[in-house]
Amino acid sequence: SLSASQLHTVSMRDPLNRVLANLFLLISSILGAKTAGTHTQFVQWFMEECVECLEQGSRGSILQFMPFTMVSELVKVSTMSSPKIVLAITDLSLPLGRRVAAKAIAAL
Repeated sequence: SLSASQLHTVSMRDPLNRVLANLFLLISSILGAKTAGTHTQFVQWFMEECVECLEQGSRGSILQFMPFTMVSELVKVSTMSSPKIVLAITDLSLPLGRRVAAKAIAAL
């Protein structure tokens, strides 16, 4: 689920990195299930906290483990549907990240 350039900079041998990658795959599947509930609310709160940490200048973002496909699912959650959020959670240094962000913002 990580991009090729991300795989070169992140060690997937590190157990924490593997857990984070698996967590984001699980979150992505929850969002893809299209059923609202407490699990969806947890995802919303978790992502809001991730964005909040980014805005406060935290280093080593765990969002690097988020699959690009998750962005389009996140913008379907009403409180996560703003250009600011999309830009915060997308890796704009990569061409694919810019494309995903542009599509997600256009869909808002």
